[in-house]
Amino acid sequence: KQLTTKIGNDDLLYDKERLIETLQSQNVNLSDIGQDTWAQIPTWTQITGLYGTKPIVLGLDQCQTFRENVPEEKRIIAPAGLFNTGTNLIAQLLEHNCYFPKRLSLYGRRNQAPGVAWQTPWGKHSPPEFRNKTVEDPLFKHMNKDHVLPVVAMREPYEWMKSTCHNNYVLRWPHRHQCPNLVYPNGTLIEVYNQYFHGSIRRYHKSLAHFWNDWNRQYTNNPGFPRLMVRHKDLIFYPKETIELVCECAGAKLINEANFTYIMEAAKQNRKGHKPFDGLVGNWIKYGKHFSTDEFSKEDMKVAKEVLDQSIMDIFEFKW
Repeated sequence: KQLTTKIGNDDLLYDKERLIETLQSQNVNLSDIGQDTWAQIPTWTQITGLYGTKPIVLGLDQCQTFRENVPEEKRIIAPAGLFNTGTNLIAQLLEHNCYFPKRLSLYGRRNQAPGVAWQTPWGKHSPPEFRNKTVEDPLFKHMNKDHVLPVVAMREPYEWMKSTCHNNYVLRWPHRHQCPNLVYPNGTLIEVYNQYFHGSIRRYHKSLAHFWNDWNRQYTNNPGFPRLMVRHKDLIFYPKETIELVCECAGAKLINEANFTYIMEAAKQNRKGHKPFDGLVGNWIKYGKHFSTDEFSKEDMKVAKEVLDQSIMDIFEFKW
């Protein structure tokens, strides 16, 4: 009632109770959020209509195997996934909410002592084919890869392709004037290549859509070791439920069972004019509506629909 009085419009808060409770749990002053922002925040009905009523986590059937084979004091949870999928968000959520008591007791507060790494030893953006190769980081030099439980981020392919056009990292293909640019006018697919380990290794793929398939299949098709796969949107709308499942799977504990820590701040958190809650609220607004492919050409859409792996789409309930 106090919030309604300050906002002056009860309709702006309708069906947003769960989101309001999340903000309150992080001590956000709700009156700092203006009417224009409240108007853009989606209702919970809109969110569940897009992403369902609970998170989807692939690989929970392998949790017992991981716990039985790896002593608690040696377990590590580490994010993985294509770039632009939320791997940094996974790392931050785990770091603030999840730990292994035996590891912490044994190693104290040293780096990775709680059992959370910022990436897998073979590189978070590298597929499992490189699992026997270690990134050039002394933190991973002596790490036993069988002790690592990867948590792989999955993002809807159409949305991922558009995001990758804006930030392609080390992926190379012509896309300056058209996104995602999967096919030439003559019908020939536009090849892409990705670089690994500082460019020392290249992998070529028939198109950007093929790359999404090829990379993700290495984790979705049983890679031969325990791994979890989580949806990008569940990290935004169901972060507590998702991280609780991950921690439980690995046999870890929540740092504070009574008060989950959400990642509130945006990447622009240090710039003037941005409030501490802009990251989370901004993501609610951005992803609380269906992604539009109107900017995609008819030719690109035709190729995407023919190429993208429907079995992966079905597992994660990616709707297009």
